[in-house]
Amino acid sequence: MSQIFLRRPLQAGLVLLAFLCMGFTWGGKDKCTEAREAVDKIAPETPAAERAETEKKVHALCRDGGAALYLKAVSLEAQGKSDEAIAAYRDAFAKDRQLLQAQGRLGLLLLGKGNREEASVSLFEASRQSGDPRYTRALADIFLEGKLYALALSQYIAAQAAFADDGTLYLGLARSYAGLGDQQHALASLQEALRLQPANVTVQLELAALYQETSHYDQAAAHLREAIREDPGNANAHFRLAQLLEVMGKREEAEQEYARAGVQRTVTVADHLKRAARYEGAGELALAAAEYTALLVKNPDTAGVREKLGDAQMAAGRDAEAISAYEDALRRKEDSTRLRYHLGTLYERKGDLDEAVANFAAALRLDQGNSEARRRLADIRTLRGELDEAIASYRELVSRQTDNPINYLKLARLLEKRHAYKEAAAAYDKALSLDSSNSEAHRSVAFLLLRMKQPEPAEHHLRDALKLDPANSQARDALISLLVKQKRYDDIVVLLEEDARLNPQSADSQYRLGVIYAFKRQDDKALQQFDAALKIKPDHARALNARGKIYLKQGNQEKAKEAFAAARAADPDLLEPVELWSKLNVTSKKHIEKKKSHEGKQRARSRKKSEPKKISSKKRSKSKR
Repeated sequence: MSQIFLRRPLQAGLVLLAFLCMGFTWGGKDKCTEAREAVDKIAPETPAAERAETEKKVHALCRDGGAALYLKAVSLEAQGKSDEAIAAYRDAFAKDRQLLQAQGRLGLLLLGKGNREEASVSLFEASRQSGDPRYTRALADIFLEGKLYALALSQYIAAQAAFADDGTLYLGLARSYAGLGDQQHALASLQEALRLQPANVTVQLELAALYQETSHYDQAAAHLREAIREDPGNANAHFRLAQLLEVMGKREEAEQEYARAGVQRTVTVADHLKRAARYEGAGELALAAAEYTALLVKNPDTAGVREKLGDAQMAAGRDAEAISAYEDALRRKEDSTRLRYHLGTLYERKGDLDEAVANFAAALRLDQGNSEARRRLADIRTLRGELDEAIASYRELVSRQTDNPINYLKLARLLEKRHAYKEAAAAYDKALSLDSSNSEAHRSVAFLLLRMKQPEPAEHHLRDALKLDPANSQARDALISLLVKQKRYDDIVVLLEEDARLNPQSADSQYRLGVIYAFKRQDDKALQQFDAALKIKPDHARALNARGKIYLKQGNQEKAKEAFAAARAADPDLLEPVELWSKLNVTSKKHIEKKKSHEGKQRARSRKKSEPKKISSKKRSKSKR
């Protein structure tokens, strides 16, 4: 049996490297999986009786699993204890990474707390893998707020069927279409939102704005009046109606609306500019934009106001209106590097990269020192795969901004893609000389040095990356691979022990530490780590298989068989436990047959001894003589 485990030193190293660096897959369906499926439809809105019944079922199936923690989090959320629920959802997802509802509910709570960046990560994964429209809808709201209109639109459309009667979803659709310049679909979405929520003042105001942009002043005025009827104290609605009436030539009515808005009418350009500046200082950007618009109605030839109007609209989040104002300024030959940069930013945000490139390039023609325009241009060229142009842009950037480590880092990565390894290494070194605390820069240059067959400096940078960021799994795995090739197994143990400490809820981290212990023939420690992995994930096929191999090595065939059988059930595609099981059975059969043969021979010898000896005829004749 021992021949199963015989390995030459080189083979042993390669096997170890494969185990430590491979991905892990699991299969099968156990009780914890059933528990996870049982809570899939449970939410804070679920009746308490149904939650209690599910809790009994889950505790019977998998009391210490992620599903039980998820139910605890749901209960806390239902009680309004959002902070405690957030912590519980985190614990549930850490316990069971396939518990997507925990990740989704966590994202919704984080969004409610205003933590949009972290919420978007959780919601994206939950939406992508579960397809739950609640998470898709929340993700759409985040994208819309970030002015990522195309992404927001795709998410709203994906969630639309589940929220067909929700007027606010159609409002989000309208804003996404408007951000992309699609006024026709924006109008249709607003009309549907108004049908679903006739008293929604926001929808009325946005319809008014859309009609006013397309010069349908009567319809715009009607929606503004309807908004005022629903909310008579809305100063913004009165002010906008007053401005619209002034555009329409109805000055007396306009004066009345200005008075209702609490605004005293100004008559000079200077008064409009002062008022707009005051509104901007107070953060009332929409009102500042309205003042600039009113000024242009009365004095359309006032220079510089259209750029100010564009700035105010852009700051207020009205990208389509800002683009319109800036383009109007360009038509009047009011050009500037600042205007072009802002216009390029708006087009980039909209997804129109051709227009963005044209405007950033124009900004650079007007001012070669506009580093932000050059950087945005380089980023777009990188995104498009125009490596030579992007490299040229970053070379120019680093020549003008010699103290910016980010530009050197981006240049290094582009040069690496171009296989200009020596230049890339020099750029990485410059970035690190300016900012030695950048963990990713250390990791990136280490990977490049490994490609250049320079393991010693690569190891130095990988260790620096881990000092700065112990959770950098890519750096850790690369360093482990390097040390395996150098057969520095004691150093590998240190790295894997640290990894297991940092990731106590990661079955893979515990398993990998067990692998190196087993390789170093520290079987007791190895078994402890495999047991730790299985405590976290009972159907961890590779841990079950590894435990079986140790039992087999120790001569405990019954436990080995049990472990291999569990590994086969957990992952039928994992071939090694099948092979070892087969060999174990063949060995057992041979052993049994050999034993039977041996016992048969012994019985035959025993019978022969017990029988009386026969005397030959020759011996009898001699005896007679």
